[in-house]
This record gives sequence, C-alpha cells and structure tokens, in this order.
Amino acid sequence: MPAGLSLARHCEAVEAMLEQLGGPGRATDEDARLVCVVDGAADGVPGADLVFSGEAVPDGFLIHVACHEHVLSAEAAERALGHLEHLLEQMADWPERPIDQLQLPNRAEQALLESFNETRRPYPQGKTIYTLFAEQALAGPDRIAVQYADGAITYRELHEHAIQLAGMLHDRGVRHHSRVAFALDKSPRVLAVILAILRLGAAYVPVDKSAPSNRRDFLLSDSEADLLLTEGTVSADIPVVDLAMPEAVAGSAPLPGTVGSSRDVAYVMYTSGTTGRPKGVLVSQQAVLRLVLGADYVELSDASVILQTGALAFDATTFEFWGALLNGGTVVLVPEATVLSAVDLAATISRYGVNTLFLTTALFHQLVEQNAGALAGCQVLVGGEMLSSRHVADAMDACPDSSFIHVYGPTENTTFSVAHRIDRRYPGRVPIGRPIANSTAYVMDLDGNPQPRGVPGELYVGGDGLSQGYLNRPELTERSFVHGGIGASERLYRTGDVVCWTVDGQLDFLGRSDDQVKIRGFRVELGEIERQLVLQPHVSEAVVLLDRRMGAVSVLRAYFTAAVRLDPAGLREALRQELPEYMVPSSFVQLDAMPLTRNQKVDRGALAAVAPADTGVAEAAGRLPQTERELLVAGIFARVLGVQQVFMDDDFFDLGGHSLLAMRLWSHLRADLGIEVELRHILDAPSVAGLVSSLEQERTGTTTRPRLTGRAS
Repeated sequence: MPAGLSLARHCEAVEAMLEQLGGPGRATDEDARLVCVVDGAADGVPGADLVFSGEAVPDGFLIHVACHEHVLSAEAAERALGHLEHLLEQMADWPERPIDQLQLPNRAEQALLESFNETRRPYPQGKTIYTLFAEQALAGPDRIAVQYADGAITYRELHEHAIQLAGMLHDRGVRHHSRVAFALDKSPRVLAVILAILRLGAAYVPVDKSAPSNRRDFLLSDSEADLLLTEGTVSADIPVVDLAMPEAVAGSAPLPGTVGSSRDVAYVMYTSGTTGRPKGVLVSQQAVLRLVLGADYVELSDASVILQTGALAFDATTFEFWGALLNGGTVVLVPEATVLSAVDLAATISRYGVNTLFLTTALFHQLVEQNAGALAGCQVLVGGEMLSSRHVADAMDACPDSSFIHVYGPTENTTFSVAHRIDRRYPGRVPIGRPIANSTAYVMDLDGNPQPRGVPGELYVGGDGLSQGYLNRPELTERSFVHGGIGASERLYRTGDVVCWTVDGQLDFLGRSDDQVKIRGFRVELGEIERQLVLQPHVSEAVVLLDRRMGAVSVLRAYFTAAVRLDPAGLREALRQELPEYMVPSSFVQLDAMPLTRNQKVDRGALAAVAPADTGVAEAAGRLPQTERELLVAGIFARVLGVQQVFMDDDFFDLGGHSLLAMRLWSHLRADLGIEVELRHILDAPSVAGLVSSLEQERTGTTTRPRLTGRAS
C-alpha cells in the first residue's frame, strides 16, 4: 500500500480523537480541524487547530506538529503526535500487516492501560451464596437481617424460613439446575424464597408483579421455569404455588445435602431485546460474590444497613440483598412510594439507621431537587443514566458527611462494572470511573484494538462478574461476548457504550453507538417498543425517541404513520398489554409521513423537534377547569407532562405520567400553590378534579387520610 494512502487513512483516525483532545476548555464551538501535510511544508494552513507535517531527512522521516494554543494543550498535541509516530513505525516495520491490526497506543501507554485493570483482590470465589449466608446466620443468629414496616427478622429466623420453603420446593420437584420464578410483593418472604431456591442449587427468575400477563407468560416460557411462586391466584401454564396459603409452604421430606457450586447460575434476569424479544441473562453465583465481597468501590460490613429502593426484577437488588446479607448487615424494605419523597426517605434513613443505598440517576436528581439534605450520612451509589454534575454538587454541599459513588454496569456484568467515588466538583460530565475489584474494562476501536487515553471507543467489560451469556440465544451470545483485551484473550462483553479514558485514567461516558436508552434506570431497546407498535392494526411505521426536554426526567415519545386516523388511547392501552409500564411511551404523535434525510432514512432529529401533541388519551374533550385553583393545577399538570391541555378528569398516569414525573408534579404544586401538598394526594387522586377536591377536603378537615394506592413506576 502506498505510504501516502496509509498516512492519509491514519490522519483520519487521528482526526477522530480531536473531540476528546480538546477537553472541556475549548475556546470555540467549531469542530477541531486536522491538516496532514505529507512531504511538504505546513505553511499556509489558516484556521487549523492541529497541523501535522512531514519531511524526509537523511536518516528517516521527520514529523512536525503545531496546535492552536487556545484549543489544544501541548500535552494533547504531544500524545497525538506519539500515536501517529507509533502508527508509522508499525507500517514501516510490518508493511504487510493489515491496517485494522495497527494500534494507536505504544508500549508505554499499553502498560498504563493494563494497570487500570490490575484489580485482583481475594474473595471466597469458590463458595455459594447460600453457604456464605448460612455462615453469617451461624456466626450471628440474633443479628437483624431484614427490617420492614411491620418489624424485623433475625438471621436465624430468615434462615429457618428459607429451610422450610426449600423443603416445600424440594417436595414439588425443584432440584439442582431447576429454575423457579416468583412474582411477589416486597417483603422478607422474597429473601427467604431466594435463599430456598439457592439452597437446592436452583436458579431464581424474578418477575415483576405489575408486568402484563402476556409478558409474564413469555418470561415463564422462555426461562423454562418449573414453578411460579405468587401471593394470590394467578393463572399460568406451569404449576403455581400461592405462598399466602399456609398449607402451601409445608415441606415434609428431608432436604438433601447442600448442592451446587459457585459456577452455577444464581438467577436469570431479563432485559429489553433489539429484536422485540426480551433476553434472559444468566448470572452465576461467583459473579454475585465478586460484586459484594472484597469490594473496593463501597464499604460493606456487618454494620451495613442497605435500603432496597427499586423493583424486585431490577438487578440492583443483587447489590442490595447480598451486599447486606453476605456481610452480616441488614436489608431495609419499604414501599416503593417511600423513596419517591425526600421527606419520607429522610425519615426512613433516620428510623432504620440506613447508611448505604443505590439510586437510579433520575430518582437521585428528583430527590436532590426536593431536598438534597435527605441523603445525609449515607454512602449513595448513583447510576443508570447521564449524571448531572450540578445535582451532585448540590448533594455534596447539603450532605458533607455523605459519600457519592458514580456506578456503571450492564446486567451482563452483574450490576456494576466500574465506579468512581466523587471527591470534587465537575464542570462537565462526571466520570464513571475505573473497574471495580476483580473486574476489567477496555476501550476498543471498531476493529477491537485498544484506544489510548482521550480517544473514544466502545467499552468492553469483563472479569469475574461476567455473565454466562443469554439463555437459549447462542447467536446473540456469540455476537455480544467476545475475546479480546490487552496482551490476552480475555472473554469480554461488548456494551455498545461509547467512552474514553481521561488523562487521569477515569472512564468518561459519551453516549451510545445504537438506539438503546436508559429510562428510570431500566435498559430499553427502542426497537422493542417500535416492533410492538407496528404490530397494531393499521400502523405502518413507528419510531420511538427518548425526550430529555423534561429536565431531570426523560420520557419516551412515539411517532407513527397509519392508513387511518387512530386513537392514541387505544394504542397506549394495547402496548400496556405487552410491555412493562416504563416502556410505554408518554405520548403518541400520528404523522402523514415520516421525515426523511437525504439518504432516505428516518430523520430522527426532525422528529425530536415535533411537539408531543398527543399523550395517548382519548381525543374527546372533557370538563374544562373553571376556578382559579383548577386552572392553576391543570396548568401545572400540562407543564410537567409536556402537553398543551389537561381536562378536569384526565388521569395523570393515563396522560403518560409515572412515579418520577409525579415527584416533579408534587414539587411544582408545592411551590406554585403555596400550600403543603403530599405525594399521596397525587397517587390517591391523580386528576385535576380529584386533586383539587382532596386538597379542599384536607383544608376543611372533612376527610381522613386515605389508603395509599401503589402505582407502577
């Protein structure tokens, strides 16, 4: 290959670095411009930010670099020059080597990148989750294992309950490698059920109780579960055990000896799928142990009191449950509505002595806006979406005795892969950190070669937390789990996230390389929603976008074309029958045709600019607000939901609202009405008419506190 062509190709590679080389202190919003001058002078190149030039000398080839001093630092330019020099050396030494096998980092930088993955720490990797819990129960039987609204249970009591349930499961045929699904309320029984399943060497499959029946049936079938544990009557194609019936939990036969190994699957967790079909992630017991034992990103001990904050089918429970119980600490279980209110959360932290909790990024932002001081005295782990540096700074100012840890990780690498303990204010993005103990992370180019500091690439993660792959999806497993790394052929998971190493060795999250998004901490493939939408009668095309214009809360918007005018309320209800609530778009906009780019692809930028005119509520007009308070409340509803008008009897949740938007609504109502409004007022009476009436009755003392009605978040 001609040297000039090779150099031009690699000049393009160097050009891709410049976005990161400039850093947050760029003096201009214009893109950095790179000019490569081969075999000639670099004079007469006005406006360039970085100029490479080369000249032949008697003993080789001399490369010059010049940079705009207000755009690029001398250190950044020096690194870029070093990368180009290393590329040229490889081309000269191995002219037959394909370009896709050439690497930017030189030996010194490769050694530095390798040092970021020197994370090996001792932990009991050969044991099982149940065995380690049993050891804790034996060492401290009277320690509190679980605290909840109705009281507390000790390690001894939890262990005894687990053994009783294990006997029942064994009587019903559960054996080593069986899979047992459960759809239960949040209570200590959940922990006893999981321990019972693990005691038999089986794996558990958590199913969200609020999931549509069609989705639940798919999860049960796809996971090949042998049994479904519930509380109440549920119809399913597999045997169902209602644990609310006392006779259902009685076991008669003696249990076999403890079975299983750390290599066995502990649970199957389902995530959104690109093909419209959820995929089950197989997580081993060793992967769980690596997350919570020998941890270096958070302090865990028998003094840990961890608040469980999310849904039971969310993989953060892996950290919350076992971070406490395998270290001799305590799990605190509270209703989901409790963590939506900064007032209630602060009271919970104080009442139970909570010192550790995980919050999704969106929930963290909302709580900080309500009252940043609610998180005082805690280790606060935050992750799931892009973290706002302003909210972090506010929380640090309000809670000087708290520590804030930015965590990141896919389900395929067992909850957390990298972490960053935030110890200063950041003017821009907050780094996601470095690999946690017994984990690895690499930034790779399109050809699977490592990227040096400052150069974007795809994040690959590995280590002892790596999943075994996807259940019954060998083709997807082969595509997502590959072998690579620096100086080794390590098994890694391709995250699809675009990151880069910062100069000081932290991972900086830049975005996605596909249409996967995070909504309320859940990973969502927009394609799964789009495929469900085009399955509806008369729908021709569908595009779903994540709208971040709602401030600290992101919402999903659906745009579609159809041969006839469709009622968005019907579409919304149809999707509710197939998808979990967090995947149902907040608004539906019917278009005559999709806007297209010059390449005849859907112009997503043009779609994002379209006003979300329809929320999926029936088009018939309702009662209009009349009084000053009704008009004010209706205006706040519309502003929070991002719609033009709200009628008196429109349900906030049917308009596309969810728990996090309810928190935002609550905050605006308190500020604009100038009266004390509680979150329960919205949850119990989620319409303008109902909320105004509730507030009036409360003011006049004509009503008692209603029972709190849970809402899917």
